[in-house]
Amino acid sequence: MPPVRHFIRITSVTLIYYYLNLQDVTLHLYLIPNDWTIQKAIDEQEMRFQFVRIHKPPPVDSLCIGSRYIVSASKNLEIIPKELELCYRSSRESQLFSEIYVGHMDSEIKLKITDKKNGNLKWEALLNPDAPTLLHFVDQHREQLVARVTSVDPLLDKLHGLVLSEEEYGAVRAEATTQDKMRKFFSLSRSWNRASKDQVYQALKETHPHLIMDLFERSGGVSVGS
Repeated sequence: MPPVRHFIRITSVTLIYYYLNLQDVTLHLYLIPNDWTIQKAIDEQEMRFQFVRIHKPPPVDSLCIGSRYIVSASKNLEIIPKELELCYRSSRESQLFSEIYVGHMDSEIKLKITDKKNGNLKWEALLNPDAPTLLHFVDQHREQLVARVTSVDPLLDKLHGLVLSEEEYGAVRAEATTQDKMRKFFSLSRSWNRASKDQVYQALKETHPHLIMDLFERSGGVSVGS
């Protein structure tokens, strides 16, 4: 007679991260034990690749360690893998996740996690394309960046020739105050694509690391230095 498996029920969380490349959205969905050290490790890993967390409620019911769950969506999306096992891995190990390629997100999407064994719904979340969290970091925090960036010239130097032309570089530097410089700087953003905004984000991280960490924490990330 085969041994009986005893599944341990635990509190779990779902973590969703998105990356917006031009108009194409990619999601990473994790189902993990409710362990802060694991969440922090995932946050740091996703942040390195410029994925941003979307806050959604966790599963209401406790789930079983070792059980398998099916990830699905209201649209016919590419989900790899479609099956996740709820398992306990060290925060130093790579965590399991499903990558979901959404493409152009022009309408809301419902994500679901169901129990593979009995098909019971365990979690669902609605993603709206108009949600502020789907904005690029520099768009999402524009007001705070205008107010709190203190050294504009080093930022401009890093972006000169990459994002800013000689004329644009000079026009921003010609403004009288730091905030006026930042307002002029962001007035140029209408011509920026995703790659340009990524370069702005990277330059901000290098010139104002503490500010960017603070804004990232406020938007749901975890500080690498915390």
